[in-house]
Amino acid sequence: MPKLRIVTHNSGEFETEVDSFDPVEMNEQLNSMEVNTVVIGDLILSKIDVKVISPIKEI
Repeated sequence: MPKLRIVTHNSGEFETEVDSFDPVEMNEQLNSMEVNTVVIGDLILSKIDVKVISPIKEI
């Protein structure tokens, strides 16, 4: 399962695991006028608070 690092505008930083990660789909959700919150792994975040989503590379 991919791990993601999420940074928010209010200086929060989270790590979560997801079943799969499609950056194009996530971008569409974050830019949709009909969406207020997004679910990323076990997190529910306000879409306007999400600053960065990046995969964590496992060594």
